[in-house]
Amino acid sequence: MADNEWNDNKIEELLGAMPDVQDKRSESDILARLKQDERLQQVPRRKKRKGWMPVLVAVAALLMIGILVPSMLRQQDGAMSSKESSDAMTTSERADIPVQDHAGEETALFRSKMEKEDASTFSAIQMDTTSYVVLPDDLNGMYPFRIGLTQAAISIPVTFLLTDERVKTDFPDGEPDSVALYHRYAAEIPETDFGFDDYHPYVGEVTLEGDTVVHQVPEGHMYDRSSATLEVYNHSIQDTFMDHAQFKTVDERGELANFDQVGKTTVRNIEAGKSPLPYYKYVMPSGQIYLIPYNAETTDTVEQALLAMKDVHNDIVETVVPSDVTYKVQEENGVAVITFDRPLDLNALAPDEANAMIEGFMLTASNYDQQVRLKNSVQTHFGKYDLTTALPEPLGPNPIPFPG
Repeated sequence: MADNEWNDNKIEELLGAMPDVQDKRSESDILARLKQDERLQQVPRRKKRKGWMPVLVAVAALLMIGILVPSMLRQQDGAMSSKESSDAMTTSERADIPVQDHAGEETALFRSKMEKEDASTFSAIQMDTTSYVVLPDDLNGMYPFRIGLTQAAISIPVTFLLTDERVKTDFPDGEPDSVALYHRYAAEIPETDFGFDDYHPYVGEVTLEGDTVVHQVPEGHMYDRSSATLEVYNHSIQDTFMDHAQFKTVDERGELANFDQVGKTTVRNIEAGKSPLPYYKYVMPSGQIYLIPYNAETTDTVEQALLAMKDVHNDIVETVVPSDVTYKVQEENGVAVITFDRPLDLNALAPDEANAMIEGFMLTASNYDQQVRLKNSVQTHFGKYDLTTALPEPLGPNPIPFPG
């Protein structure tokens, strides 16, 4: 057979035709014997294929993945561990971190601040708590509209927050007073959606005569149905028209109205919406909490009112002061100073509970045109409040964004 006639099939046929080896020689001996066979040595070499290239590429890719992925995971774990360790460091541990020369002046200033700050200073700076007051700094593009809403014959002062843009659009001629705000927005308040009674707008007509708010009531009105309805009526007016001096209720003839419970009504002072009363916690049927001023035994002075906040003599309101917190009150240069009998750890209280107590103190002092200061607390700061100085006087209680 010529050399050029050899191919794979021929070789396989030739090998297949070979007789079975019956001897007991090892495979290595047989292979050596075959290599000496001249016929096999004449078989032309098969050209090498390049099919191994994709396989090699795939193997290399797998090796790279095997190397890179664990490395990346280790780096990520290391970064997370580093962050967790950093977060877990106390203030004193951070103070021990050396300042690198290349870090610059800002880093040095940061370290200096960390060294000076006490851990208690950071007690609740970032905590999310319910606020029961509106402060001047809280407005930030908002406009307050205060109104006395009612629930179960209780007047609850609420401060709705409107956007400045909306108020300017609705009142292009200038800043509105409480009567103008009431005419424009009272009917838009979905009182029942908030859990309040459907009370506003008042039955009749509300106008302004000089600095006196005048409410003309029609026959058949229900404001004098009982002592409770009359009381909530008077309180709601006091809580709503706080920027005027007086109010009066008149009949359809314009004369002072006769109420069944009291006879002929009188002109009453509004006193800027500030009743000389302490603030307490009022819990709605829904569980929503508001702070409201409520009658107490003797509250002629701010000291008496702040001390009266500790005790409640009915089941309508609740105290905002925890039972184990005791204190003394003393007026100093127009500031009501509350000194706790024992160092008060505000972090030991629920954040909302502590905030309600602090802001209840602020609202009560505000009813007497005073600020309040707290002494002998463990923390120097709590939430947004700096406890080392007199706390700001609130603009109003119980903020709610105006709907719509």
